[in-house]
Amino acid sequence: MLEELQKVIERLQQHINLAPSEFLKYSEGELRRKPAPDKWSKKEILGHLIDSAANNHHRFVRVQFEKEPFIVVPYEQEDWNRVQKYNEVDAKFLVEFWRMYNLHILWLISNFPEKRLKIKCKSVDEREIAETVILLLKDYIDHMDHHLKQIFG
Repeated sequence: MLEELQKVIERLQQHINLAPSEFLKYSEGELRRKPAPDKWSKKEILGHLIDSAANNHHRFVRVQFEKEPFIVVPYEQEDWNRVQKYNEVDAKFLVEFWRMYNLHILWLISNFPEKRLKIKCKSVDEREIAETVILLLKDYIDHMDHHLKQIFG
């Protein structure tokens, strides 16, 4: 279990080290451009990753003291993105916010109690979710991988 956690930690650290400088290589126009009217721009994708960090941070804290099964509450990602108008946020601020939030999550999961990694998870609305906390942590990084590939190609 600790080996799986260490892999999550290493993957997150790698993203924190590499993504900010890569993101800022793009021009403001490239960062704001939507590939289609119903698709997110690079800024909006990074904003979505901030929203993911916020929601998962909440989960990663609560799961350390709440009873089992841990109830995972979903969030309305389209609404979160729309309301926060990420395309209008300064790119340097956006990437630094993403970096700092993930540094905090890195600290949190680096100090995660091993006995809590096996806690069973359940969705409040029957959506499909990770079965255990370690899988919830892995899903967070897999989700980040997916969206960083969208940004960087």
